[in-house]
Amino acid sequence: MHVLIVGSGGREHVTAWKFAQSSRVKRLTVAPGNAGILAMSWNDPRVRLVPLDAADDLQRFAEDEGVDLTFVGPEKPLSAGLVDRFRAAGLRIFGPTQAAARLESSKAYAKELMHALGVPVPEFRNFVSPEAARTYIRGLDYPVVVKADGLAAGKGSLVCDDTAQALQAVDTLMVEKRFGDAGNCVVVEKRLYGREASFFCFTDGYTIRPMAWARDYKQAFDGDEGPNTGGMGGYSPNDEMDPTLVEKIMQRIALPLVHGLAEREGTAYRGILYIGLMLVEEAGEPNPYVLEINVRMGDPEAQVIYPRLQTDLAEIAWACTDGALGNLHFDWSGDHYLCVCATSGRLRGKKGWYKGYPGRYRIGQPISGLEEVDDDVLLFHAGTRWDEEAGCFRVQGGRVLAVVAGRPTLAEARRAAYREIEKIRFNGVRYRTDIGAR
Repeated sequence: MHVLIVGSGGREHVTAWKFAQSSRVKRLTVAPGNAGILAMSWNDPRVRLVPLDAADDLQRFAEDEGVDLTFVGPEKPLSAGLVDRFRAAGLRIFGPTQAAARLESSKAYAKELMHALGVPVPEFRNFVSPEAARTYIRGLDYPVVVKADGLAAGKGSLVCDDTAQALQAVDTLMVEKRFGDAGNCVVVEKRLYGREASFFCFTDGYTIRPMAWARDYKQAFDGDEGPNTGGMGGYSPNDEMDPTLVEKIMQRIALPLVHGLAEREGTAYRGILYIGLMLVEEAGEPNPYVLEINVRMGDPEAQVIYPRLQTDLAEIAWACTDGALGNLHFDWSGDHYLCVCATSGRLRGKKGWYKGYPGRYRIGQPISGLEEVDDDVLLFHAGTRWDEEAGCFRVQGGRVLAVVAGRPTLAEARRAAYREIEKIRFNGVRYRTDIGAR
């Protein structure tokens, strides 16, 4: 089959790598792709990049080139209705429709829907007026999280310790518009305390198949300090989870949400569902509450979950689009995979300092040492570009590269990943040193 992957990040690199393992895939096109996927094409004639991202161009390409299956990576094209457009044209595509993608593109909508369905969520209120939000916050006797309603690249949730911080968060999102129109509406929800967890699953709109568990690290600095990022690393499996907890999440959250969306909204959810959870100890046991819903695979969770997946991803995606997921058996590697993200750190520029990811960062620095990384360790590109003239990769983003090691134990995977990331050099390179530390 000819598979088209839409996206350009580290998640799309590992997705392309996984699809390339399938014997069913005879052609693999990524639009627009990245420099790491370009490097794949140098050794695999099935792989190529096309510089397309507009919906019209993607549809035209799929029709003209006989694409059998399109797999959408990021949330933006899903929220913009790319799946609806392809389906209307009779093209097979993996991912939720625009209506289903509202679970991520509107946090306010998602919270209202889950509340109506009886899915456990923190106490919350939605606001379109900053003054109303401030009045509500002043009347609370507990800390809150203030969230931009719309898409904010995973950085629109502001965790507050006190009333002053919460009021500032309202101003940041609704008045200063740090994330643009995403802050036109905000969700103010009670801050929960416990263990954060991410639940990933494939679904065809009826059957739900959980993926392997993973833990990710969102804060920029060691010890979970600093601002939220898109993700600094992670590992899988997450041994803190167990089958009893999985069943609880399935029965209380995943099944009611997917089936309720179909029954209440008339929307079948097909694709990957990513549920961000807080596990709160109540009566001596962990109970899951939904913090957020995402409608695509996580990044960098994909970098540690997909390498453990032994079932053909092309078959899974095909079954989801056919409503036949229940016919598939899933196999997972028992190895532990750990990912460390190399990011653009603090650097001096001509007009002062670049704070570094997730703030302002510098681009263009040459990257060296990639050829020194051991062959049994995986490298996935996120923010790089290939400089043909200089014959090297250069920094092009905040999250630059992910180093992923798989070993029989977490400790072994951790040692391997950190040993190899030390070989990667560019001006300003920074990464957390505590990924996977107990």
